[in-house]
Amino acid sequence: MEAIKFEKRGQQAWIILNRPEAKNMINGDMFLELADAWQEVRDDGAIRVAVLTAAGDQDFCCGGDLSQVIPLWTGAKEAGSAAEARLLADPMIADKIMLKAEPLYKPVIAAINGRALGGGTELLQATDIRIAADHAQFALPEPKVGVVPGAGSMVRLARQLPWAHAMKILLGGEPITAAEALAMGLVSEVVPMSELQARAEHYAHNVCRQAPLALQAIKRTAIETHTLPWADAFRFEMEQAAQVMMSKDAREGPRAFKEKRQPAFRGE
Repeated sequence: MEAIKFEKRGQQAWIILNRPEAKNMINGDMFLELADAWQEVRDDGAIRVAVLTAAGDQDFCCGGDLSQVIPLWTGAKEAGSAAEARLLADPMIADKIMLKAEPLYKPVIAAINGRALGGGTELLQATDIRIAADHAQFALPEPKVGVVPGAGSMVRLARQLPWAHAMKILLGGEPITAAEALAMGLVSEVVPMSELQARAEHYAHNVCRQAPLALQAIKRTAIETHTLPWADAFRFEMEQAAQVMMSKDAREGPRAFKEKRQPAFRGE
């Protein structure tokens, strides 16, 4: 069985974590397949938005199943397959699946269908719009076993949430509910599980109706200027705005408005 289901639905890419019998934990196969999925989203000009979700109705992702990769990375085991050879050759692959090594400027929607623990909570921090089922839970329990949430959370969470909320999750170790996550701003919306896919589809369709170059410039600016001084940030913003204004889409939008029709944005 594939660790990741990758489905193209028109201009949408649906990335589905597919190990429900193992709580959708990230094992070696999922490392490779998720890294490839993100790269395909990045490289395929026809894809305008990615939706990240998981199989089943209990678990989004309950962390890492590292029994395959740790022996390779520590030298306790030699690669016995092409997949293991690739994992051995790329010990920083975790940075790729968490979108740390190279940002993804296309919008990413998370449809969180259950528990997001450890690596699951870290993974969703790499997404933009986050819809959670009302039974979802979130936690970073790593300090309870003597380690740290080092796949991005120690940097990202305090930038994405108010300090006290971020520290409650980072230092507390205890799960928070979907309602608490919404109040903190960790997720965008909470819905019944029966409505989760429809809401993700709604947001994905909405993104696809908008100009892709404009959306990517907005996300790129938000990411790249987050810790810059004001003057440098505004300068970067103006550079991005100027590039978008020179695009064919920037001319198509006003033309469509004048002609009272939907714009046909092409990402050009």
